[in-house]
Amino acid sequence: MREVNVPPAGEAERAVLGAMLQDNRVIDDVALILRERDFRSFCNRVLFTEILNLHNRGEPADKVTMAGVMERIITRNQQADVPATYIAELWDAAPSPANAAYYARLVRDASVRQQLVQVATDIHRAAVNPTGPPEDILAAAERGIFGIAEENQQGNTMHIRQAFAEEFDRLDAMKAGTGGVGIQTGLIDLDVLTGGFRDSELVILAARPSIGKTSLALTLAIHASLKANVGVFFASLEQSRVELAGRIGCAEAPVSSSVYRQGFLSTEEIAKLHSVRDKFSKTEFHVADYPVQTVTQIAANARRLKRQHGIKLIIIDYLQLVEPDNRRESRQEQVAGVSRRLKQLARELTVPVVALAQLNRGAETQDKPRLCDLRESGGIEADADVVVLLHVPDDAKKSEIGAIVAKQRNGPTGELTLWLDREHMKFQNFEHGREL
Repeated sequence: MREVNVPPAGEAERAVLGAMLQDNRVIDDVALILRERDFRSFCNRVLFTEILNLHNRGEPADKVTMAGVMERIITRNQQADVPATYIAELWDAAPSPANAAYYARLVRDASVRQQLVQVATDIHRAAVNPTGPPEDILAAAERGIFGIAEENQQGNTMHIRQAFAEEFDRLDAMKAGTGGVGIQTGLIDLDVLTGGFRDSELVILAARPSIGKTSLALTLAIHASLKANVGVFFASLEQSRVELAGRIGCAEAPVSSSVYRQGFLSTEEIAKLHSVRDKFSKTEFHVADYPVQTVTQIAANARRLKRQHGIKLIIIDYLQLVEPDNRRESRQEQVAGVSRRLKQLARELTVPVVALAQLNRGAETQDKPRLCDLRESGGIEADADVVVLLHVPDDAKKSEIGAIVAKQRNGPTGELTLWLDREHMKFQNFEHGREL
């Protein structure tokens, strides 16, 4: 692969620095667009940082104050080919300080292109001289590309009236029944308490093993697909797509899970399963069942499915099984990094991300689980918008599952009882006769 030389944005770098020196009022505008690493020239990186430092201290950044900085750079021989008159040259390099943001975008664009060239070169070298399986090279490639995209995302500010306008649009849509409501689980008591799971939220469904996390996730996925006509992406790290299809079939047909596992199905039951298959064939329900998945891979799949199929719900079973991008970090840092990336994914795609999670073993010794029982990381608690803790109450009947909404960033917390039909592996409303 031939090395590609990206033309340096030397003139744009000098123009943006000159504009900042001529008019310190544009420094904040430039700081929203550029970072030190965006400058190709070492001297320009140093000067950019010093201008920001002076500005942050409330001191002027001009010919006089920057001349001292220039002197130190030359004295230390950090860049011997920079003339002592460089500050004066910068001053003259900006035709108009009013164009500072334009110059800054030119510098940023050149920086992004250079980063892409570097990532492409690294990918080529890894592919030609592999040190691991192709999956690792693909994961590294996705991390590199999406890392550049994430680092160069720019936030914008707006007047609060625009936020109010968007909120009133959402309320009007809710009133008209045309949108704006969170994705419902079909479990009436849970939906009343949470209002459904909303766009950009990270929702954690946590429990000890065999309590019913996956059953609750599939209940949500089935209701979203068949009743709400919502596209679903289900990333399963614990069960295969065949196992998931079987569970969905048992829940929706319904067919006894024990009979299903033994294979003793009647002609009528098989017909019911075919009917379930036909219903789901018309939905946008997509499954990734690789046992090893990183957040980068999950995010790449989610972006593609959102673009191609308009998915509106992501479910991950389960969070602690997601492979960290950096295996050298401590386990707590790894899990915290995964939860943080999932929250970023929810905001980026503007969909709810529902992640199942394990509770610590200590939760079994208490009457009720607590937020601090989330296994391996307090980062999950911090990142989550909604946390639902499932448990079996001491005095509960066989099918009763306690659900504690232990955290809800934009709503109340509380406790309720759900009904788990274990024979069909499906949650139902606790009061009989209330259909999902």
